[in-house]
Amino acid sequence: MARLPLTANTTENSAGLDDYSPIPAGTVIASIQSSGYKPTKAKTGNYLQLKWVVLMGKYKGRNLFDNLNLDNPNPIAVEIANKSLNSICKACNKVGVQDSEELHGIPVKLTLSVQPASSTQPASNDIKGYAPVTAEDAVQDTTPASAPNKAVNAPVTKKLPWE
Repeated sequence: MARLPLTANTTENSAGLDDYSPIPAGTVIASIQSSGYKPTKAKTGNYLQLKWVVLMGKYKGRNLFDNLNLDNPNPIAVEIANKSLNSICKACNKVGVQDSEELHGIPVKLTLSVQPASSTQPASNDIKGYAPVTAEDAVQDTTPASAPNKAVNAPVTKKLPWE
């Protein structure tokens, strides 16, 4: 038996755990919410940790995480990380970024895959691609699936959902 410090009362406190299940494979529009340069567990290198937030659609507000091994003893990991960072910069229309904060808040179209669960890790998302957001992406993403998409070829005159 364990005496609880507070009464467990679901009538007054209906909050539950957030949903951390993976978003289905496909594309979402997101922006970098925060970033940090951190040492690896083995202390043999560093990685850029990016926290993305989905800006629109069914998964609006969900977080995605991306770790780029920019400083690592494995040269292939560094090459992949640099290619990813270059793709992010291009998607954000940035050249010569010296601080990851320069990439914060810029909408980017992410291509997601789902990494199946293993014996030690739950299923999760992997970010496989980064692309600039077009007006068509924004219109298409905000159009309900049940409604015909009449605006695909029409000029966008409204504000984009994240503006």
